[in-house]
Amino acid sequence: IPTEFFKNIQSNMASINVGMMTSGGLAPCLSSSIAHLVSYWGAAKREGKIAGLTIRMYRDGYKGILLGDSFLVPEETWDAVDSLHELGGSPIGNSRVKLTNVKDCVARGFAPEGISPLEVASQQLLKDKINVIHTIGGDDTNTQAAELSKYLLEEHNGKVVVIGMPKTVDNDVYPIKQTFGAYTAACQGAVFFENVVSESTANPRMLIIHECMGRESGYLTAKTAEVYRENLKNKKFIANFCTTKESRDIHAIWIPEMPIDIAKEGD
Repeated sequence: IPTEFFKNIQSNMASINVGMMTSGGLAPCLSSSIAHLVSYWGAAKREGKIAGLTIRMYRDGYKGILLGDSFLVPEETWDAVDSLHELGGSPIGNSRVKLTNVKDCVARGFAPEGISPLEVASQQLLKDKINVIHTIGGDDTNTQAAELSKYLLEEHNGKVVVIGMPKTVDNDVYPIKQTFGAYTAACQGAVFFENVVSESTANPRMLIIHECMGRESGYLTAKTAEVYRENLKNKKFIANFCTTKESRDIHAIWIPEMPIDIAKEGD
């Protein structure tokens, strides 16, 4: 949280109402992000940076904001959120609802005809008296967060601060150097690939292709390969046995940023 934010509210020791939501595809960081944020805001209250605090979770991303589907986290459970670090997925649910996709929001009953979903979301945040909303998600989620922030600033005098948190295994949120979840995904992908490569010992004529996520970004593929090869360096192999470091190595890495000629690759 920017230091200036606390400076602005310390003068009157304001009470802060914080909202949180996760959105988009899963990444191995959502539960931990929620835990860290709850701990952070709880510490701010204990240290006297703010006089009061409520923490509200919106279920299923922007869908929960549009429908007013949320719950308050009781203060007596704030110190128990560390247990979320041990859980995968999202503890409050995800969705891929986009506030700027008016037709879809109306068709699914998330916004009435003739009223912008951005206005519906803004009114719900104002009704819940939210001062700060954390939107935890990837490229689409943070693009929507930027639209919501702009709308709140222009139409509601910026009464709600929108703080986007870049979560994606693709690591494709510019200009963020490292998004939450990307490195963990690469490490887990390397473990999965190691198990798949073991299948090559069962047949001398086997082609193994390990496809990774990434949309238009090759980060996860390249990083998974890097972590796998680093792990392979540390393994010991015995002379005269048919399984070797070379036989288990990666022989090609294909990423969307580079053109691929499949015919030449086959040669």
